Amino acid sequence: MISRRLVRIKAMQTYYAFLQDSGEVSAEKIWNNLRFNIEKSHELYVYLHCLLLAVCDFAVTRIENNKKKQIATHSDLNPNTKFIDNKVFELFRNNTIINKFYSNNDFDWSDQQRFIKTLWTQISESDYYLEYMSSMESTLKEDIQLIEKIISKTITGNEELDEILEEKSIYWNDDLEFLLSNIVQGIKKLKDKADVKYSIKDVFKNEEDEDFAKKLIIKTALNTIKYDKTILDTLKKWELERIAFTDRVILHLGLCEMTEFPDMPVKVTINEYLDIAKFYSTEKSSVFINGILDKIYSELKSENKLNKKGLGLVE
Repeated sequence: MISRRLVRIKAMQTYYAFLQDSGEVSAEKIWNNLRFNIEKSHELYVYLHCLLLAVCDFAVTRIENNKKKQIATHSDLNPNTKFIDNKVFELFRNNTIINKFYSNNDFDWSDQQRFIKTLWTQISESDYYLEYMSSMESTLKEDIQLIEKIISKTITGNEELDEILEEKSIYWNDDLEFLLSNIVQGIKKLKDKADVKYSIKDVFKNEEDEDFAKKLIIKTALNTIKYDKTILDTLKKWELERIAFTDRVILHLGLCEMTEFPDMPVKVTINEYLDIAKFYSTEKSSVFINGILDKIYSELKSENKLNKKGLGLVE
């Protein structure tokens, strides 16, 4: 399931490409481009779950092979299975979407066995793993904490993983850290009860989210000239070329949300694009963008030109 934050990021990247394209692009084509980019992010999101399962399965294979040794030790014959019995792995396997991907040779990591072995070695030699395996406690909370540490301490920032994903798809370059944090957020929501399930839905959570993405990219693309004029009228005596290209892209999307989405609070819109600017644009961009959007918001509000209703009225 793709969050609204990721929809905005993908809309920014798609709209950036749109503005750089000198030829005309239809509304249908730009929406198809955005949807494709979002679908690729969803694909990577599930693929990262498959990575964790691949590590678990590697550990299972090691245990089985050790049992078959000609001179097997007591620990070989009586292994500690706490890691492979981790409840989070079981919940991943029981998820229909993850299971479908993991059953596909393109997503089961079978072509990256050397990397899986390296990753397993890093995990199994870590202090957090040794502490987990030595604990007599066995709870979902403890299992979640282990997976969280694997993601934050061993997978995040892994240069070899970055290289593998870059070779797999050029559309995965910027999503890794964000999607890993989404997995952590997802497992933290799990409750220790008999009918607990791990949820991954299709690309969009519901029709409303899909409509949000489609309207955002199409309305922004259709109003490029209008938004440029609004920005220049606000800045006064500035030329468009003085504005960083990424800042211009983010401002257009922010203006679209502010004026075309009646149920979206302006504060939410501004905060979302400020966070995106901090990651994707220049050091001073968030301050610049905040000033422009806040000034335009104040002017529209004073002139009673903000068409807000419901949650959109929340200050």
